[in-house]
Amino acid sequence: MNTSEPLYVRVVASTETVLVRLAGELDLDSAPLVERAVAACLGGGVRRVTVDLAAVTFCDSHGLVALERSSRIAASRGATLRLSGVHRRLRRILSLYRDGGLPGPGVSSLAHP
Repeated sequence: MNTSEPLYVRVVASTETVLVRLAGELDLDSAPLVERAVAACLGGGVRRVTVDLAAVTFCDSHGLVALERSSRIAASRGATLRLSGVHRRLRRILSLYRDGGLPGPGVSSLAHP
């Protein structure tokens, strides 16, 4: 039985920039949604993808890996991935993930709310 809060993904696109808004829990069950959403947004001249994490209530290691893979997907298609709305706890987890001997998520920048 899955008791985690679902992850909602909303995509707002313009010509060169795509905003992917996430809300809920970013975990084992929902991480593939992020990768698929980012991959689906790329193409047609998109150069920047911003993933808004302001409404993410939980992020586990699977979520971190999904962000890393999403960044790699974007880079492989000539785009950059940026995080926005990163709350303090998640910012700390991301910094440990990058600096604690684990491979970094390859995110171009963290925008602080």
